[in-house]
Amino acid sequence: MKSRNKVIVVVIVVVISFGIFFIKKNIDHQKELRAQKFYENKVTTEKKKINELQNSISINSESASNTIVKIKNLNLITKEAQLLKSKYIEKDVKAIYEYLESNINKKDIPNNDVRFNNINELQSNIATLENNAKSYQEMENIFNKNKIEFLINKVSEITQKEKDQIVKLQAEETEKARLLAEGEKAKKEQELLLKQSVSDQFTPSPNASTSNNLNQTTDPVAEADEFRKNFKEQYGREPSSGELQMDWLRKQGIVK
Repeated sequence: MKSRNKVIVVVIVVVISFGIFFIKKNIDHQKELRAQKFYENKVTTEKKKINELQNSISINSESASNTIVKIKNLNLITKEAQLLKSKYIEKDVKAIYEYLESNINKKDIPNNDVRFNNINELQSNIATLENNAKSYQEMENIFNKNKIEFLINKVSEITQKEKDQIVKLQAEETEKARLLAEGEKAKKEQELLLKQSVSDQFTPSPNASTSNNLNQTTDPVAEADEFRKNFKEQYGREPSSGELQMDWLRKQGIVK
C-alpha cells in the first residue's frame, strides 16, 4: 500500500513538473513571439521614417544635403533599417556629388561662346560659381575633405580663366576708347585748321588788294554761265551747285 502511494506521488510530481515545464515553455514562446512582433513593427516604423525622408529628396534642390543629414542622424536600432539607411546615404551622396560636378561643368563658358566676350555675362557667371563654392564648404557633413576641395578647385580654375578674360576685354575696351578719343581729337583739330585756312583765304591782304580789285571787275554771272556752257559740252549735263562753287573759288584763287 505504501509502495503504491509512493508511485502515485511520483507520478503526480512528474505530471506537475511536465506541466510547469510546458507552461514555462509556452510563456517563453509567447514572449519570443511578442518580441519578434515588436521587432518587426520597429523595422517597419524605422524603414517608414527613412523612406519618407528619402522620397522627399530632390537632387537638384539646395535642401537635398540637409535631408541626407537628417537620414544620417536617425537613431535606428534594427539592423534592417540601418542597412537601408546606409544604402540610401551612399546612393544619395553619389548622386548629389555627380550633380554638383555636372553643374560646374555646365557653368564653364567655352572660349568660342559669344558669352565669353561679354563682360556682364562673365561677371554674373563668376558670382554664381563663387557663391556655389561657399555652399560646398558647408557640406562637410556629407562629403569628405578631398571631394570638397576637388569641387572648389574646379570652380577656381573656371573663375580664374573668366577673370583673365574680363581683364583682357576691359583692356581692349580701354584701347578702343583711347583710339576713339584720339580720332575725335584729330578730327576736331582738322576742322579747326580747315576753318582757320578758309578764314585766312577770305581775309584780304594789302598785297592782294589789287588782284581782288581786278577780280571784282569781272561779271560773276557771265563767268557762271560760261562755266555751265563749257561743263555741259564736256560732260553732257548741268554742273551741280558744289561744282559751280568750286569753280568760283578757283577763279578767286582760294583753292587750286
